[in-house]
Amino acid sequence: MDIDFITDIRNQFSIEIGENPRGVEGNRALLNRFEITFLTKTRRYLINGSRVIVDDFGGDAVKFISRPQVLNNLQSIAASMSVAIEQTISSLKNDEPAGVPDTEKLDTAKLIDLTVGDDGFIYAQIQVIPVETESFDILKFNLPITVRG
Repeated sequence: MDIDFITDIRNQFSIEIGENPRGVEGNRALLNRFEITFLTKTRRYLINGSRVIVDDFGGDAVKFISRPQVLNNLQSIAASMSVAIEQTISSLKNDEPAGVPDTEKLDTAKLIDLTVGDDGFIYAQIQVIPVETESFDILKFNLPITVRG
């Protein structure tokens, strides 16, 4: 069981656990894992000055989206988001432990919309599609990307 949380990347990526944390499972737990993985940076480690170890788990969204040439238009942001979503899908599917219920297994995910909010932030709406849904609600989250300049 995971703990439900709130993410915020307006200044820097942070996770906040509310005043009354509660456990989540099923589709909500999948959504939590997708969001964290989407924002997780892939890394390379240099060991003993010569051996490189690559940890490619994560969506690496910040790497793809934060480049100045990407932030100049919504089409570039959408393309970068799609790459990060695909990398997140791959990471979650490759790292899935045995025995995970179908409500917590990822089928696919997609970018639904990019909007510019009244606060000047560009928001991405991502839909996460599990192998088995628990309700008729669309499983999605809104992610603030950057301030529109």
